[in-house]
Amino acid sequence: MSAVELVGEMARRFRAGDADGAFALLHPRFSIEQPASLPHGGRHHGRAGMAAMGAEFARHWERAIVRPRILECGDGAVQITTQTWTARRTGRAATVDVVELFSVADGLVAEIRVFQQDTHLLLATLDPAPGGPVLDTPKPAVEQ
Repeated sequence: MSAVELVGEMARRFRAGDADGAFALLHPRFSIEQPASLPHGGRHHGRAGMAAMGAEFARHWERAIVRPRILECGDGAVQITTQTWTARRTGRAATVDVVELFSVADGLVAEIRVFQQDTHLLLATLDPAPGGPVLDTPKPAVEQ
């Protein structure tokens, strides 16, 4: 299976609610890295690390993912998605693009490095600003 097919299959299994099946596609020395500024951030190792990171994320947010694009990148793949994170405590939401770099070893996902477009915007959803507006998708940058 190519890296693009592998990442697509893992995403399909997660969407189907088959976390065990998705985790079966992780290399024994798997690691995932999220920005350290996020509550679930840092480097997490193995299937247990991935599960703990996911549980910490779920304590804070619900997430909707749209427009996944998976591209070949050398021996790995890049996944680009648009994600809306809604804070469980405040109900505030923000939409950002997320880029994930996948490395593959022995036909399994060995590493994922995750880059959210605007972590400050995502963290702002956790702030219970009384009467504050629900955050929305930021306006796209103007190309020069």
